[in-house]
Amino acid sequence: METALLFILLLLCNFVSTEDLSASLAAGGKFNVSWSFSETTPDSEIVFTISAHTEGWVGLGFSPNGAMTGADLIVAWIDSEGTSHLMDMHATGNWLPLVDSSQDVSLVSASEVNGVTSVTFKRKINTCDDEDAVIMTSTTRLIYAFGDTDPTNNVLSSLNYHGATNRGVKSVYLLDTASKIPDESLPDDLQYFDLNVTDYHVPATDTTYHCSFHDPPQLDTKHHILSIEPLITKGNEALVHHMVFYACWGVDKEHLRNNNKTEGICATPEMPEFESSCFNVEYAWAIGGSKFYWPAHTGVPIGGNDSSSPDYYMLQMHYDNPQLLDTWVDSSGLRVTYTSNLREKDAGTIQVGTVDGLIVPPKPENFEYISICHTSCTEQWMPDDGVTVFGYLLHAHLLGAKIKLDWYSKDGSQSEVLAEDNFYDFNYQENRLLPVPKKLLPGETLKVTCTYTDSSRDRFTYGGEPSTDEMCLAFLNYYPKQQISTCGSYTSININQTDPLYQRWGFNTSSNVEDNIELLEEVANWSKEDTLVLQRSYYETDHYSFCTKLSFHINYPNVLVPISPQSYPDPPVSQGNSCLQDTPNSGAKSTASLYLVCSVVGLLSLVYKLM
Repeated sequence: METALLFILLLLCNFVSTEDLSASLAAGGKFNVSWSFSETTPDSEIVFTISAHTEGWVGLGFSPNGAMTGADLIVAWIDSEGTSHLMDMHATGNWLPLVDSSQDVSLVSASEVNGVTSVTFKRKINTCDDEDAVIMTSTTRLIYAFGDTDPTNNVLSSLNYHGATNRGVKSVYLLDTASKIPDESLPDDLQYFDLNVTDYHVPATDTTYHCSFHDPPQLDTKHHILSIEPLITKGNEALVHHMVFYACWGVDKEHLRNNNKTEGICATPEMPEFESSCFNVEYAWAIGGSKFYWPAHTGVPIGGNDSSSPDYYMLQMHYDNPQLLDTWVDSSGLRVTYTSNLREKDAGTIQVGTVDGLIVPPKPENFEYISICHTSCTEQWMPDDGVTVFGYLLHAHLLGAKIKLDWYSKDGSQSEVLAEDNFYDFNYQENRLLPVPKKLLPGETLKVTCTYTDSSRDRFTYGGEPSTDEMCLAFLNYYPKQQISTCGSYTSININQTDPLYQRWGFNTSSNVEDNIELLEEVANWSKEDTLVLQRSYYETDHYSFCTKLSFHINYPNVLVPISPQSYPDPPVSQGNSCLQDTPNSGAKSTASLYLVCSVVGLLSLVYKLM
């Protein structure tokens, strides 16, 4: 009882108690950064330590797109007399940054030892300063730079330019709570198995989907998977785009081995017919991701003699080879760690969103596509008391700029944003935990919105597997595990005949989707006005739901119902309360009381760990 109460209070306070997270930003460890935080509330503090191989100045920035323009910057140095300097700055272009009118960073410590400058500072997650970045549950592009000398007279000037080599950018997830559960806190009986390819010669094509079958460990009793980490062949980090770990049922193992079809190009005659029984996603990893730990009360079931134990596992590898090289050899895969110490909840994964029907026009600028996991699906597979979503992976391809997952109550009267990444990076896709897990009930609806931007893409882009095609997906981790695999919606192009561009495009109501796509391709001098009409069609045209069971890719019945996207407007944007100036006294007392409770909970958590 005490443990459950403590867990609930921790969730209410967004208390995460992370160890230091870290990233090496420059080759050879020339510039490293680590950070830690105890809570994710806007008023809570986050502590950074930067360490660089220089006796001059060091700089760290938070950039919306990896460029200097618009970045929030912190610059520090230790002068010749041993005095430490820390400046809160911002950049308006590729030139000397400006000092912020409000200095919202505090120096904790600084040192200069053996040619290495180290600086520790702290700031709030939201400083309420327009010249500072808000640290959000989105990807953050950290930019860094350093100089060989200290600023003259302690004034940063153009003479302190970092040059072409002492700078760079790297995407990170600053508020990460999924990858920092120390191994020493896990059970003592840990075992693992690897799902990987062996010396696979990757074809000289831009996109390869390779599938391989793997025996599960022979376990007489049920166990739980606790963590999964990527094992990427050194030098192949850019080649391996994503890996999906599937569970398979109904696989005739003897027949499979006799036919010697244990691996090959996915969805081709190289693979056995049993491939179609592998649609239960246990875990999805994408480029840039790190080790993922399931929360302490959850685990993915494995082993035992009942029907819930998979007959086989399948590993799907997506190789991205745009240079069409014939020299790639890969042995990458996943390491799966499990235990016999069962946890309270069996965890599952559901894929929400779609690939089919997706069309992005040339030179997209914040062009949106949506896919809806409709009430007609969720009311069929969810138990009466619902499921709890605790983690997610948002996924698009090269055009992806933003991805958002929204929740809607059954009657549509309530809605909220569950997860979003406003600075999505194709080369950095992490499995993440929700700050507070979300209870979903039968009949409630989820909507995935993907925003695409690329002024250089001068052709239509369609949904598909290659990285140059697009996807709009969210992989959700939840408990308790149910008989569900995928949920989403798709649509076709259906422009209102009264629209002035309808005749220009030459659409015919009797045309099929493929014919209308061909007509789109033939539109000369595609314009922003054309894009607006296509965008409007997605929101005015009915969508059709799909809802797929775990095994054998069978659809739940009665889900092909028309869905009006206009019934699911974007949820209101939460402004938070950390920057409000005129909070009533009662509210101030309530907030103060919550912070006091959170402080006590934090102390209790520490005591609990030491017991």
